Amino acid sequence: NHRRNTEASMADEENHPPSSTLDLEVNLPGLFRPEFSVDNRQEADKIAYSSDFSLISCPEEAVYGDEDKDAPITKICDARPHQDSPLTEDDAASFFHKKGFCLFPQNTKVKRWNEDYLKGMMFGSDITKVYSPELESIIRNYLLPEYHVISVDCPPAVLRRGPSSRNNFYGTGVHQDYGLSLEDYKNNLKAYDFSGQAAKEVQKKFDSDQVCGVMVINFWRPIGGYTKENPLRSKPLAVCDPAFVANGDTVHTALDAKSVGGLKGKQTDQMALKYSPQQQWYYYPNMTDDEVLVFKQFEVWKDDSMDKREALPVRGVFHTAFVDPNTPEGSPPRQSTECRVQVFIGKRKEEDAAEEKWTPPAPLWPKDGSEWGMLALDMGSIGMIFAVVWSECPAIPSYLAFVYSFAIVGMLAGLIKFQYSLGREGNTKRYPCAQSISSILGVTQIALGIWGMTLVFPNVAYLGNPSPDTCEFGPMLAMFIPSVIIAIVAVVVSGYVVHACVAGAKKE
Repeated sequence: NHRRNTEASMADEENHPPSSTLDLEVNLPGLFRPEFSVDNRQEADKIAYSSDFSLISCPEEAVYGDEDKDAPITKICDARPHQDSPLTEDDAASFFHKKGFCLFPQNTKVKRWNEDYLKGMMFGSDITKVYSPELESIIRNYLLPEYHVISVDCPPAVLRRGPSSRNNFYGTGVHQDYGLSLEDYKNNLKAYDFSGQAAKEVQKKFDSDQVCGVMVINFWRPIGGYTKENPLRSKPLAVCDPAFVANGDTVHTALDAKSVGGLKGKQTDQMALKYSPQQQWYYYPNMTDDEVLVFKQFEVWKDDSMDKREALPVRGVFHTAFVDPNTPEGSPPRQSTECRVQVFIGKRKEEDAAEEKWTPPAPLWPKDGSEWGMLALDMGSIGMIFAVVWSECPAIPSYLAFVYSFAIVGMLAGLIKFQYSLGREGNTKRYPCAQSISSILGVTQIALGIWGMTLVFPNVAYLGNPSPDTCEFGPMLAMFIPSVIIAIVAVVVSGYVVHACVAGAKKE
């Protein structure tokens, strides 16, 4: 695929070289000199930057400076004439396949651009509820419709740039964020995740028989109220066609993770770029809020030569913010967001299957019949309360505390699952707080059920011989039924754990 798209990209440039009055010639920041020697093997040391983004492991002179007289002038082409006009979803997807980037028309319904990852994970946000399904629809229906997309993992928050954001600086300096190999990508994840689970999960998914490759797609867009009459003019993003970037022109680099929101003492895994006159740079001038710049940040497939990093093709798009010399004086600072979506890709679809459209999740209301049925079952716990209101059980003094607590916890869990439709695919990710509370209530209910077993099973004889002096039938039945259900659940779970352990031991 990479070879075919590279040839298509080169042929497109040779046969259709449109020009624009908005083409620019600028000095791009952060380019290494072409004579700089690199070792792109996986085991080789990376070129490290300090917390103030100054070079540590090589001379500063290895990178062109702003004042260097020999700094190269790079042509940045206006990409709009290269991409078919007027802008359509299908044309944008075709351009994405050829170039690894495109401008996509998309009028989002997001109102609040959440930057807080923890808040998004705990309570959800417009990113999880609105933006995630919007982006998933673009990926499945336009960018990768010919593939079986195994999973689309959208983060619960975006990376914002500009005044009043948590990142009031711009990514000025040619870079690529995730490296070339799967090891590069996992190392970068470890720089932000103290548990290391994110990298382990990526490897686990990649090793799955269903998965053929993994891709990270960046959705970069202005959000400052930009319109056709008042478009983005300050610090646009330049992107480089990866078909014209050789592996030997990449420089394996590492940033101090803490300086970019990561963990203290860790390093990121990224790439910089040596200058080459063969490289082809583009940008989209005058972007509006209804346009999103889509580009690949990482891509690797199982049939790649995993043991030779220096042999991997460059698929991720190098990019940088830059100063547009045509920016009017007094233009407000850029307000933008980027959302990096991890996509695990399976095999190609059959031709007829490729025509099927993926539909976004339905709204929470109306509910379907199965959801109403599950709610009725969960609300059945109210019958336990009616069973004990007009009955006595003096032989078990804590019977009321057990019945009330078990019934209330069960009904609360049922109401939360019903309100947020947690049984629907993907809703546990869209409403993580609701899922967490529901899980906690479920565990609490199991603990209460175990307590009920200690109350009921030693006194089960009262079921056959109820009495107001010991325990009437209603309270005993109200305690017995949930206790038996929890006991069955406990036996099934224990059996599953034992089976998993035995199977794991046999596999070892």
